[in-house]
Amino acid sequence: MPSKAASTLLNFDIDSHVNPYIPHNRLDRLPRSISRWLGYRHDESKDPHALIQWISTFFGVFLGLLTVGAVYNYAPAISSHNPPIIIASLGATAVLDYSAIRTPLAQPRNAILGHAICAIMGVSISKLFQLSPNFEHIQWVAGALSCAIATVMMAMTNTIHPPGGATAVMAATQPNVIAMGWWFVPVLMVGYTLMMGVALLVNNVARQYPVYWWTPQEVGGKLRKQGNGEEVKDMEGGERMGSDASSERTLGHAVPELKVYTHAADEIVLTAERMQLPAHVKLTADERAVIESLRARIEAAHD
Repeated sequence: MPSKAASTLLNFDIDSHVNPYIPHNRLDRLPRSISRWLGYRHDESKDPHALIQWISTFFGVFLGLLTVGAVYNYAPAISSHNPPIIIASLGATAVLDYSAIRTPLAQPRNAILGHAICAIMGVSISKLFQLSPNFEHIQWVAGALSCAIATVMMAMTNTIHPPGGATAVMAATQPNVIAMGWWFVPVLMVGYTLMMGVALLVNNVARQYPVYWWTPQEVGGKLRKQGNGEEVKDMEGGERMGSDASSERTLGHAVPELKVYTHAADEIVLTAERMQLPAHVKLTADERAVIESLRARIEAAHD
């Protein structure tokens, strides 16, 4: 059985070190007219009918990419660097940000940091390979290596965002992106910021986005106190109970929507399929996000 130090290293989880210093979500202190458009709900939020979701997805994808294309082509500060008409990986991000909006892969932390990490890794590897006089003949190697390193970096930081893989490949293989050099990173991030702005407006008309900004789990000083006085992991199995670093979390597996029922008893019952609450208990959006995370772990344990 590995020692405590070895187990910590083998099962490294960056969130267990970072989350104690992340401030609590304070969106509940904002007026409802503002907090709603930032994804916060004071009451339980349910997705609308499928037809409404499809309409929302259509307008979100169209307006999001339309905004990016307009800025890339007509804003002098951006167009002077000759970016692609629309960076292709943002199209893949649009599917997540406007359709699969409840999955961990679509949340701001994953999208923002995932794209940033992949762009930086892609440009770095590209610059390194350009030192070779045969760069044009080994670009394909640079693309593969960029994607591999970027994927590992996203996994290590719990920021998996699949479109980021395309970002890394583009940075090392697409001629006009290679010509942009380091400018590709801020240009990409401007594009995603515009898309997220559209997502906050369009998705929050009838749905909820984001489900969380950083993590659905506990953050802040309470975790620092736990770290000083309690172990947040199972000493026998050596499995982490802080951030869920299982394949469920890494791949952003989306479990079916949780069915919530009320009953007269003063107890909470949670299974992989449903939850029973006392009739007088109302969940906030943050509480529901934590329960969704627990339910995903329950389901994973039975797979």
